[in-house]
Amino acid sequence: MKVISGIGRVKQPFKKAVLVIGVFDGLHLGHQQLIRQAVRRAKAIGGEAVVLTFWPHPIHVLHPEIHLPLIISLPHRLKILSDFGVDACVVVRFTKSFSTMTPHRFIQQYLVRGIRPREVFVGDDFRFGQDRTGTLDLFKQEGQTFGFKVNPVKSVKGGLAKISSTRIREQISDGQLKEAQRWLGRPVSLMGRVVRGEARGKTLGYPTANIEVATEVILPMGVYAVNIFLGKKKLRGMANIGRRPSFGQHNTRIHVEAHIFDFHQNLYEKELLVEFLYKIREERMFNTKEKLIEQIQNDEATARRLLKR
Repeated sequence: MKVISGIGRVKQPFKKAVLVIGVFDGLHLGHQQLIRQAVRRAKAIGGEAVVLTFWPHPIHVLHPEIHLPLIISLPHRLKILSDFGVDACVVVRFTKSFSTMTPHRFIQQYLVRGIRPREVFVGDDFRFGQDRTGTLDLFKQEGQTFGFKVNPVKSVKGGLAKISSTRIREQISDGQLKEAQRWLGRPVSLMGRVVRGEARGKTLGYPTANIEVATEVILPMGVYAVNIFLGKKKLRGMANIGRRPSFGQHNTRIHVEAHIFDFHQNLYEKELLVEFLYKIREERMFNTKEKLIEQIQNDEATARRLLKR
């Protein structure tokens, strides 16, 4: 998938572009329906499926006082989009100035001059432009004027409720991994780079990969049985997300550490994707090294058993 940072860097017109527009935090089942329909349509007409997305999240720019954790980081979002078969993604930097753009100017500058779509897929609640004044009816009218078709797609429901990123964040925070997984259409996961840590796990007989994750991403606290992907290679292991209370009372930083079973390669600077499959327990403090090692051994046995399912 081609990634283009900014509409001004679109140098060549896309071939019969079928466009999808959205922030797509989480890329849940509702988002996936939009994207898959666009990908299918692009293939049907011999065109390219293009996603127009925004970074940072509009809430972070317009209401910085609101703490809104993201479900996935931008690199993670781009990876999933690529996996869905999207041909190109244009990442627009969301700023206060951008937020004041009128709907007509957005269509002129970003769609007509930039992407030149044949068709556009959006959710049926899509609003755009200054103060969200751009409605679907306006979008369709502008599409007729400029030669593109707007395809609104109905929201996907999880049971009786509309699938939403807000609810998925709550599910992850509450440790409801299975509920979040149903709405995401995949396990709760994170992506990050392995960095050097303090090698404490190695001294306990359990070397861990210390994963640096974007600070704005929501983290499921606790100890988990996990899948770990190194490129396309799937590995098994267990992960701890927390403040490591056994190693200091004043440790406020949250650490993401993964121990990969039966694996002994150097992972520094490698990018890993971790899927959280089963929660084993909450993080807690141990007064002695021996008690901590005993608990880690129990966690390993539990994780191996769960991962055999």
